[in-house]
Amino acid sequence: KAHALREIMLTHDKIFVMGHKNPDADCVGAALGIYRLSKALNKSTYIVMDKDCPAIEPIVDGIYRERADEEEDIFVTNEEAMLLKDKSAMLIVVDVNVPAMTECPELLKSISTIVVLDHHRQSNETIKNAVVSYVEPYASSTCEMVAEILQYIVDKPKLKNIEADAMYSGILVDTDNFVIKAGVRTFEAASYLRRLGLNTADVKKLFNVNKEDYDHRADIVKTSKIIV
Repeated sequence: KAHALREIMLTHDKIFVMGHKNPDADCVGAALGIYRLSKALNKSTYIVMDKDCPAIEPIVDGIYRERADEEEDIFVTNEEAMLLKDKSAMLIVVDVNVPAMTECPELLKSISTIVVLDHHRQSNETIKNAVVSYVEPYASSTCEMVAEILQYIVDKPKLKNIEADAMYSGILVDTDNFVIKAGVRTFEAASYLRRLGLNTADVKKLFNVNKEDYDHRADIVKTSKIIV
C-alpha cells in the first residue's frame, strides 16, 4: 500500500489532503503526516481543513508558531481548493471514508485520482472510486497508519516537532491514552514518532484546559444525573 501510494504521488504535481468535517486530533495529525511525506517528494501540497475548529485549535496554534518563518499557508478553504485543483491534482482522504462526511464533497467529485486512508469500518456509502483504499479497522487510529506508511516511503522524514506531536495526539485521543484498541503496532508507531522529535511533555500541554473551562466541566459533571 505504501509503495503504491508513493508511485501515485510521484505522477501528480498537486496533492490535496482532506479529512472530515469538524476535524479532531487524529484527522489533523494524519493530514500533517501526509503533508510532510508529500513535501519530501517535492510536491505542491495543500490541506483542505477548517483550521478554526476548536478541537484542533492548540495544534493549529503550534503549527503557526513553528512555521512563523514560512510564508505559505498549509491550510486552504474549500473554495480555495476548488480554484487550485487542476488535471495534475490528486486527493488523499484521511480519517474518513464516507463522501458526505468529508470536508469538501465537491472536491471529491472533481478529482479523478483519490486515495483513502482510514481506520473506521466501511459502510455502503464508502468512497468507491479510490485508486487505493487502505481502510484498516484494526488500526488504533489513522495517525498510526500514516506513521507506518512514512517508515516505508521516506528514510528520514523531516517532521517538524509539532507535526510529530500532532500525530501522537491523534493516537492518544483515539486510544484513550493507549487503553482502547492499542496494539503492538500502536506502540511501535509512538516509538517511531519519538525518534522523529515527539515531545510528550509538549503533547500534554496541548490537552491542558484553562480554569474557566475546567470549572464548566466540573459544573456539568456535578449537575449530571444517571438515568436507569
